[in-house]
Amino acid sequence: MRNVFMTHAQRVLDMETRHYQAARRVQRPLHGWLRKVRKTMGYMAADIARDLEVSPSMVFQLERSEWKETITLKRLKEVAWSMECELVYCIVPREGKFEDQLMVFAKRLARGKKSRRR
Repeated sequence: MRNVFMTHAQRVLDMETRHYQAARRVQRPLHGWLRKVRKTMGYMAADIARDLEVSPSMVFQLERSEWKETITLKRLKEVAWSMECELVYCIVPREGKFEDQLMVFAKRLARGKKSRRR
């Protein structure tokens, strides 16, 4: 019975995240999203800095930390908000759907392998 509920929940999650699953194919820009959006929208670092109440050099540091994947979600959201954008955050399977992942995970456990971190 528990498997029936889990399968249903996985199908619902697949439906709720279907647009995000399509977005996983989008590659992050070379210098990160913050810099790409800032430059594309024509914002100067000083504009963002003024809104965030930080120095322009801090804006560049934030862009680097996003690129290095060390920025916090809270800070990423604040910078996005200062550029009139919204941070969209979701976790999706690397491949396929959530419903398929239960079998993938079970096979990996059976082999005794841990998940590789990217």
